[in-house]
Formats: sequence, C-alpha cells, structure tokens
Amino acid sequence: MKRIIVALLFAFPTFLLSQNDCEKYLGKYIPTDLNDAISFFECKWSEDDLNGFKNKEEQNATSELHFGTGMSLRNNWKLWAGTSKMSKYFRDLGIHHPDDMSSIILTSLHRKLNEKPIKLDKQIKYYKNYWAELEQKQKERRQKYFSEFKIGNTVEFLYEHDFISKRQERKYMNDKCFATATVMDLNEEKLQLKIKLLKSCDNKGIIISKYKIGEIIDGKLETKGEYEHKLMKKGEIRWTSYELWETTE
Repeated sequence: MKRIIVALLFAFPTFLLSQNDCEKYLGKYIPTDLNDAISFFECKWSEDDLNGFKNKEEQNATSELHFGTGMSLRNNWKLWAGTSKMSKYFRDLGIHHPDDMSSIILTSLHRKLNEKPIKLDKQIKYYKNYWAELEQKQKERRQKYFSEFKIGNTVEFLYEHDFISKRQERKYMNDKCFATATVMDLNEEKLQLKIKLLKSCDNKGIIISKYKIGEIIDGKLETKGEYEHKLMKKGEIRWTSYELWETTE
C-alpha cells in the first residue's frame, strides 16, 4: 500500500504543485510580473476557457479580450493608476501604456498555452518602436504647423482652455469679436510664440492655461477639483504655446 501511495505522489507532482500555487490567487490578488500573470490565468480560468483561448489564432484571441478581460486587468491590477508591482514591472521594461501591458500579458499567455516561445524582448521592441514612430510623426506634424507662423503675423486665439466669461463666448460664437495678437518672436525648439495681445473681447482678458489646484500629500498629488486659470490681458506680451493660435494670413 505504501508503495502505491508513493507511486501516485511521483506520478502527479505537477498537479499537486499547481494546486498549492493557485491558493495565492484567491481574493483581489495582483500578479507581480509576467510569469505570475500567466499563472494567474492558468489557475483562475476553467479548462474550457483556457482551451477556447488557446485554439484561436493569436491575433484574434488577444484582440477579442482587449475590451473585456483586458480592461478588467488594466483596472483591477492598477495598470492605469500605476501603483501596482505589475505596473512597475512593465515600466522598468520600458512599457508605459496599460493597453500595451495587457496585450503583452494576453499574447504571452496564448503562446505559453500553445507551447510557443513568448519572445518578450521582441514584444517590448514592437511597442517601443510603435511609440517612437508615432512620436516622430507627431513631432513632424507640429513642426510643419509651427512653420506657418512668421514674425509680424496676426494670429487668432482658439480658446483651448475655455472662455473667461459668457459674454466673451457669445461674441465669439456670433462672430462679433475674435481675440487676436501679433507674433513678436518664435522659439523653434520649444514651439512657442512670443505674442502681444491686441484684442481679448473681454476686459478680463483670455485664458492661456488651465490646471487643477492640488497639493502633495504623502508624496502624491491630491487635487481639490478646482481649476486655476492663467490669464493674459490686452497689451501684454508673453511666450505661449503655438497650439493656442492660428494664422489669419
């Protein structure tokens, strides 16, 4: 009898280990790295769910779960908040967007179930290249738009940060008054315009920036839900972002 028991223990070591490992995934457990995340799904999903996911083509399998399971782990594993060990794990690898984190997790799970190499380095390189290319395109677009501004141009304010009053808004909406300025100088490195405000359509001026009031508590920024406005009045000269203006010439 003893020999039979010993034989059974040696025959099913993986099963027993799996049972012990899965105990830690009870409750609101958040995995700490990629291997832990894969084990989480292997423990939490039923065999039918795992096989259903495994037997689909990789791209279809991962994209189908992006807005369901993917959204759940992005929220519950605090990837958006950036406060979990899992989030830090990915940031240390150079992956900063929660969508990319969840995609890597699901792709790696699919490859593991299909006994394929996870190729984490190549996955990371793919997302890094994607954001680098996107940033380059955005930089080229911003530079192209900025190149339209010339010293001496009259430019029109776009009210990116709201109107200073209902009166100013009504004037703008009814085409009765547009806030305008003259370009005094250009900063190509920072993509900024040095402008002199000629007209504001309200004695209070225009809102050139808007941010929430807050204070640092226990090392974190806590906002109070209120906004602080930075104003500019007629006749003032300041450096501002080019994105607040459009050329009229």
